Amino acid sequence: TLDTRLQLAAETVLRNRMEFINRYAGEERTPIGVVIAMNPQTGEILAMVSWPTYENNRLARFIPEDYYLQLEADERGKPLINHAIAGEWPPGSTFKMVTAVGALNEGVITPDRKLHDPGKITIENRYFPKDQGKAKDFVCWDPEGHGWVDFVHGIAYSCNVYFYKIGGGFPGEVDEGLGIEGINLYAPSLGYGAQLGIDLPGEEDGLVPSPYWKRINLGENWSDGDTYNTVTGQGFVLATPLQVMTSIATLANGGKVMWPHLVQEVLDGEGNVIQRYEPCVLWDIADGVLTPLESIGANCPTLPDEIRETIQTSRQEIGTPDVLVEPWVIEQVQQGMHLVTTEGTAHTYGDLETISSAGKTGTGEFCDEVAREKGLCIPGEWPTHSWYIAYAPFENPEIVLAAFVYNGGEGAVTSGPIVRQILEAYFALKAIDVARID
Repeated sequence: TLDTRLQLAAETVLRNRMEFINRYAGEERTPIGVVIAMNPQTGEILAMVSWPTYENNRLARFIPEDYYLQLEADERGKPLINHAIAGEWPPGSTFKMVTAVGALNEGVITPDRKLHDPGKITIENRYFPKDQGKAKDFVCWDPEGHGWVDFVHGIAYSCNVYFYKIGGGFPGEVDEGLGIEGINLYAPSLGYGAQLGIDLPGEEDGLVPSPYWKRINLGENWSDGDTYNTVTGQGFVLATPLQVMTSIATLANGGKVMWPHLVQEVLDGEGNVIQRYEPCVLWDIADGVLTPLESIGANCPTLPDEIRETIQTSRQEIGTPDVLVEPWVIEQVQQGMHLVTTEGTAHTYGDLETISSAGKTGTGEFCDEVAREKGLCIPGEWPTHSWYIAYAPFENPEIVLAAFVYNGGEGAVTSGPIVRQILEAYFALKAIDVARID
């Protein structure tokens, strides 16, 4: 399914952007980058870049020990790992689409109701409600705040305070938010928390945290602060670029979670087709019918049994990923993502001039071993990964594209131009193909 021309364009754009960042920083600030492009209507992967990578030809006939050890020694870039499907990072604000869908679908908020963003909210400690010293501030990325914000503009401006309130609730304004139980219901429905069954080895699950997970793995109780972090894609949340892209693709196509795949057909030695793989809807959150875990991909005759089993097995702990989402809810989210590109966070860097698009920026704070060693994990000033996912055309999407840059800073500033340039290349190549046919 790969378009080799688009693949080359994607790799070139990503590498150029990463090299620019590292030159400007005077050091290797960003060692890892990812680009994935997919047809949201079919699940066909059009391009997939995981950088750094390795030279396949040098490993084709035998594996040179010195070359392999060289690759293995790169502990920052980890070129032997396909970061597109195995890299797990905080998705940041791209995850807000889970909160948006869940809160609107559950009636936590209505499209027209406005919530106030003064720049931050203060949450009392439930065990020491009168001790202001134990209260915690949750801030918006814009310290001045966005003022009164409705649903679509909450998405467009990626307003943290708006999502804190609809996700975790806020006394006197939103009595009860979606909550961590709601997040654990809606996040898997959009592709998070388990494997999607792509036809490549090494796919990871990501992580949608829960009170049970925290108690078992960290020996601690879940806090209100954990919920506020989770609803904005921070805290313990981890996702692969494939999962983040799939979540936006699902909203772009109206609710269908498509099986992501690279193999379109298998040929014999004489060029005859011996196996063809058709597009497969794993489940549909907007069709009004719940898909049981054992029925995932049941209507897909060409979905390999081992892949169906992988998808089902990886989701056993979270159960069926399907939920019943009203189509109008998805339409509202689509409108919000369209505003992201016309007047919101991606307007300056990610907007296409001649083709309508929609998208979501993400800036995921992190503190890993490398950041700690460099003394970068300063409270309130953590380094950030850069995300941007967009689809086009807005009215009838035919491509969804995700870009991730490790330690790349703001999503719009770093990943926005990457996605825009690759989308421009996609439509330029399409125009060339049409001209040749004519």
